[in-house]
Amino acid sequence: MSGFADALQDSIARTASVLVAGCDPVIDTLPQFLVDEACRRHQDSRGVIAHVLSAFSDAFVSAVDGRVAAVKPNIAFFEQYGLAGLEAFEALCRKVRERGIPLIVDAKRGDIGSTAAAYSAAFLGRATAGGKPVKAFEGDALTVSPYLGFDTLEPFLKDCVAHGKGLFILVQTSNPGAKSLQGLEAGGRTVSQHVAHWVAERGSVLLGSCGWSGLGAVVGASYPREAQDLRAIMPDNFFLIPGLGAQGAGAAEAVAGFGVKGGKRGGALVNASRGLLAGTSSTLEELSGMIRGNVERFNADLSSALQG
Repeated sequence: MSGFADALQDSIARTASVLVAGCDPVIDTLPQFLVDEACRRHQDSRGVIAHVLSAFSDAFVSAVDGRVAAVKPNIAFFEQYGLAGLEAFEALCRKVRERGIPLIVDAKRGDIGSTAAAYSAAFLGRATAGGKPVKAFEGDALTVSPYLGFDTLEPFLKDCVAHGKGLFILVQTSNPGAKSLQGLEAGGRTVSQHVAHWVAERGSVLLGSCGWSGLGAVVGASYPREAQDLRAIMPDNFFLIPGLGAQGAGAAEAVAGFGVKGGKRGGALVNASRGLLAGTSSTLEELSGMIRGNVERFNADLSSALQG
């Protein structure tokens, strides 16, 4: 079975991009024409939500297809709209899978025992009902929190091995308050470093033929020095790097945590979400073009930073 790491590396090579397109829709901040059209067609809020998110998802996927290494929808931005939002999330996941784009579900799950197993089944382990597979929210990889203990990661890791999936463990996040917990020292290491050592030690079970492991780490672009230190601990693990653009980090900071194999920098993805929606549009075609232009700008910035 071809694992997540190899599929991701193939996508990076095919698209010549290390960008992950984050999909975090907030209806009240999307272009007004989407909301106006939905309100003309629907009287109820559920209909409006379904219409806006469906139209936006179509434009988004069309714009990024073939131009980004992966797509990363954050389920919270869909959950806030109730069942209509979750149905839209399911539809988006299906659209991304149908186009063969690696799908990283940003759900940051983490819990004990059977609850962890259920989360894993939902997003990674191919849950079944009556012997039939349930693929509603299935992705190729999932973001997971380790802060209930390393044993809570085992159900996710088991399903990744069984089904060729990947994980991105929260190691050093990009938010301003991250260090208040992740920077605490215990036993001569910070909390982030303890998590990084676990990721490095278990990485071989999801190691691809490309040389990178699908047991990855979320390492924010906001802390480039720490990213370099963490790369020294995790030389073979894929990094997922948030913080580019709207969160304040530039391309140079974002690529600080990239690794090197065969003389080439790699082993990492850089996420952009809000920055993809910078600009104005009044039609679906203009919206798709706007997103496409932002993707191309980020790709150019990252390519230049990696060559510098």
